[in-house]
Amino acid sequence: MMRHRVVPLLVVTSGLFSVLLAVAVNVATGGELPGALRPYAWLAWPLVGLLAVVGVALGWWQQRLAQPEPAELVVAAPRPGELPAAPVLVGRDEELAAVQAAVAGGAQLLVIAAAPGTGKSALALRAAQDARDSYPDGQLFAALRGASADPVPPEAVLVRFLRVLGRPDDELRGDVVELAARFRSVVADRRMLVLLDDARDAAQVRYLLPGGAHSLVLVTSRRLLSDLLGASVLTLGGLTPAAALELLATAAGPGRVAADPAGARRLVQLCGGLPLAVRIVGGRLRVRAQWSASALADRLADEGRRLDEMRLADRAVRSTLRAVHDELGPGERLVLRRVGGYPGTSVGLAAAAARCALDEHVVAEALERLADAFLVESPAPDRYRLHDLVRLFARELAEDGDEGVECLRRHLRWLAVRARPGQWLALERENVLAAVHAAVGAGLAGEARAVIAAVHPLVTGEAEHPYRLRLWLAAVAVAGALGDEAYRARALRWVSHSYGMAGLVELELPAALQALEVAERLGTDVREIALAVWRVGDAYRAQDRFVEAQAALLRALELLIGLGAVADEIEVRLSLGTLYNTFLRPELSVPVLTRAVELLPEREAPERGWAVLGLGLASEIGGQVERARELVAEALVIAERIGDDSLRGYCLQERGWLYVRHGALEHAERDFRAMLAIFTRLRAGHGVGGAHGALGEIADLRGRPEVALAEYGLAVAEYGRLGLRVRLGEMLVRRAAVLRGLGRAEEADADQARGRELIGDAPVHRGPGLERRSSGET
Repeated sequence: MMRHRVVPLLVVTSGLFSVLLAVAVNVATGGELPGALRPYAWLAWPLVGLLAVVGVALGWWQQRLAQPEPAELVVAAPRPGELPAAPVLVGRDEELAAVQAAVAGGAQLLVIAAAPGTGKSALALRAAQDARDSYPDGQLFAALRGASADPVPPEAVLVRFLRVLGRPDDELRGDVVELAARFRSVVADRRMLVLLDDARDAAQVRYLLPGGAHSLVLVTSRRLLSDLLGASVLTLGGLTPAAALELLATAAGPGRVAADPAGARRLVQLCGGLPLAVRIVGGRLRVRAQWSASALADRLADEGRRLDEMRLADRAVRSTLRAVHDELGPGERLVLRRVGGYPGTSVGLAAAAARCALDEHVVAEALERLADAFLVESPAPDRYRLHDLVRLFARELAEDGDEGVECLRRHLRWLAVRARPGQWLALERENVLAAVHAAVGAGLAGEARAVIAAVHPLVTGEAEHPYRLRLWLAAVAVAGALGDEAYRARALRWVSHSYGMAGLVELELPAALQALEVAERLGTDVREIALAVWRVGDAYRAQDRFVEAQAALLRALELLIGLGAVADEIEVRLSLGTLYNTFLRPELSVPVLTRAVELLPEREAPERGWAVLGLGLASEIGGQVERARELVAEALVIAERIGDDSLRGYCLQERGWLYVRHGALEHAERDFRAMLAIFTRLRAGHGVGGAHGALGEIADLRGRPEVALAEYGLAVAEYGRLGLRVRLGEMLVRRAAVLRGLGRAEEADADQARGRELIGDAPVHRGPGLERRSSGET
């Protein structure tokens, strides 16, 4: 087009040149000039020379114009390659495969959202590097600094993108809308990969998206960016323990993890699977070659200094969390500060509101925003939890403002007031224990005692004994913090009771003796002394120590009769009757248990069921088989009507032995297997051991020695775990008889000798008996 504009100019110029040249030659060769110009005649020849040069130039120009027009020169568009090098990616194979699958499925906009320090940028870079060959027109990268106080504005990113794409300066001006439109136009038909790292929100990202259908955009953010239309969102959690160990080994250097695997596992656990924390801890091991993993783990175990230890050069977990915290509004900061230090596994909305002293809807909205920022997780509706390191950070914030103790006080009061059986207890049981322990450390032991008093009556089932043990062990610490020896005596008594119900008989007796020592030293509460003596008697009975058990139970009975404490008297009579039956003394058990039945006001109370069962056992021992069958059947009916599984299990045991007496081995085995199922579910070691022993005897009677050996072996293992020396000895003696029948004399002799040693001089007794342990002690 320029050539066509030049041709007319060239024609005019050539004509003018011809006229000037003719005049100059004429003058130079003697022609005349007008009068005014004659003084300049001497310039004629120089002018002729100049015009000759111009003529040559015009000739060359004409020759060029006469040639065919060449094709216009095309400048290749720039193909930027801005992706940074991807770091080593460990433990994210599944997540990387998910990104690749999304891209293969046609995703053009993929957001990788996660908490700070989870490695989302590393994952995005790895995915981008792996995919770069599919986007040959270039790769753009922008660090948006969304977590900083000064995030990069989208217009600044667009200006840089356009410049990198080769656009002239006059196209780098305009507002963000104009720049975004220009960017979309430039890349519309190209296959580009754009990685936007650390976006603050969707508004920062929207203007940076290509408009064509051939490009891919990867975005990382500490928020979900759920309002970014058309985006596929992938969220990251912490690393698995195995992956975290692998990352620790990579960061710490060769041989460090292998040299101390136990310490390395502790480090990974203390890091909570957070990749940033694992890398920092690994880096510290690398630069501290003399430190073992266990030594560093010991330092991290102190929660008060854990975040201090998670710092290396310019990387620190605390500063990373601080950057996210500083982005929050004042409401979210307050809720994070007050809720974040909650004790336990999770916190419900109502408890969170109590900690904050705010309305539930206000707290709920703030918690949801914190969940979007990955500072809080929501495992279920209205339930929230924080990563351990975030909790420590939130606790620091609360302590800085001196709010932590008041938040805990409000939480404890809420637990005490809102305590309910059923769903509430299922959700809050672990939080109750954690709150009590936290209260002791915070000087709130009085509030902790109120929580224990509210929760203890709710844990009444057979399966609750392990939890009750933990609750009353915490109560011992509360009593120590309060300096309340009377409460300590009661707590120790309940600890002993819970040890017994959990089958930990070796621990049951020392706790009972401690409770009695404290109660007698105080000497002000006769009933507490009586209950402690009863507890000691039951602990001796569990160890088959007849003399000590009888003395303690008779003393407790005398004290309680004197106090007129009928309900407690009935319970002690049941314990004493069981002791007499176990040691084959029906003449002593019958009057004790008969009086218990007389004292009972209700026909279907659990205590009546146990008393009737005890009388049935006494009748069997005394040879009154029909009477025994009637009483056991009556006790079983009571058990089934009131839903007492423990009573039902022991009724099945006694009915099974009655079947054995009559040779009905198939019926007996059925009852013993049903008994085993009950006590296994209840985690009642005495019952489990007794059921295996009974099944071993049935198998032996039915001529199945290998089955008998297996069942006796299980009984031996259970009684050994419980520390029941006499019961263990009995099972070994029974197994020895089976081994001897199989011709395995050496094994039989070993079992026989060990069994006799364990039984020692214990009085002859019936074997595994009833293990009634009252849960009605107060």
